[in-house]
Amino acid sequence: MSTSSSWIKNIALLGASAAIALVIGESALRLAGFSYPNFWQPDPLTGTALRPGMEGWQRDEGRAYVKISAQGLRDREHRVAKPAATYRIAVLGDSYAEAMQVDVERTFWSLLPRRLESCGFAGGRKIETVNFGVSGYGTGHELLTLRERVWPYAPDMVLLAFFPGNDVRNNSKALEGEKGRAYFSLKDGKLFLDTAFRDDPEFKEKQRVSTHRAALQESRLYQLLRRVRAGNIAQHFHNAPVAAALASGTKLTEPGLDEEVLHEPRQPKWQEAWDITDRLVLAADEETRQHGARFVLTVLSTPGTVYPNPQMRARYADSLGVKSLFYPEERLQRLGGEHGFDVLALAPAMQRAADERHVFLHGFENTKPGFGHWNEAGHALAAELIAAALCAKP
Repeated sequence: MSTSSSWIKNIALLGASAAIALVIGESALRLAGFSYPNFWQPDPLTGTALRPGMEGWQRDEGRAYVKISAQGLRDREHRVAKPAATYRIAVLGDSYAEAMQVDVERTFWSLLPRRLESCGFAGGRKIETVNFGVSGYGTGHELLTLRERVWPYAPDMVLLAFFPGNDVRNNSKALEGEKGRAYFSLKDGKLFLDTAFRDDPEFKEKQRVSTHRAALQESRLYQLLRRVRAGNIAQHFHNAPVAAALASGTKLTEPGLDEEVLHEPRQPKWQEAWDITDRLVLAADEETRQHGARFVLTVLSTPGTVYPNPQMRARYADSLGVKSLFYPEERLQRLGGEHGFDVLALAPAMQRAADERHVFLHGFENTKPGFGHWNEAGHALAAELIAAALCAKP
């Protein structure tokens, strides 16, 4: 046999061995239940959106098998055209609405229709919710989603789920500082959209990589490699999200959430952030009215406000120098009262229920109780309270 033939044979054997090793590795990871899909992709409208058709296990916080619909929603598949005799509710929000920590059937927006139907809401029509929530969104991203992606679904109601823990910061480029996303600014009382990120070379590269590697996203080996490169492989196996793991002691806060939002603005940047937030909420209300739909602002709970220990909450408020942990709720309720839209502040009632039932509404078995996102009890109570408020004021 010639030297060249032997060399070619060795290369072929090496290639075959590598292919077999990849198949074995992929199969082993699947059998072991390893799953860490990337559910998000770059988006020229907001900066980030859910990846249509992606599915897999989410185990970092809670546990749920997540499927992203063909339309790019963390929801069941919906026909874009609204079915006859249906009252449709579009839900906007961030990771609390996206709700990847629990099964889709246990989310507040999935539980809501049956509760509304039981009270005869909307004249007995079938109630359908369509969830547009995406992790990391602020009110500005939700406004853009409303303008560009919601109206083809012809909703009768827009329910904007506002999370005080970080939505105000998310709305401010000065406070958030994160590149690769859209921001609104305020000048002379008017909103201006900043889309400079679309021309950023780094964002364009992310788009290119996301498009070219789309077929790889389902591979468990690729997911493992991406996880290792991110430096958080141990996080997956220990099921301990960073935010919940770092929350400790008697201070009822965690990384990623803002304590400053519990104060009336004390710094120019926070005053500006709140001014932008107020105007974004009003813009969402105006947009909804123009399309003949009803706008409802629902203010969600933060972990500290509903932690089931009144003494700890009191000490936490004292440490912040505030009399109440409900400044965001009070401010947004005043805004709704002044401009004529409904504001459902959930935290006060959720706090009472948490104390009475001695139950954690945030946190999971694999995280720190009382911290992080809503668990099943939190979602169920939120659905109960939202339905009760809507049924009382149809």
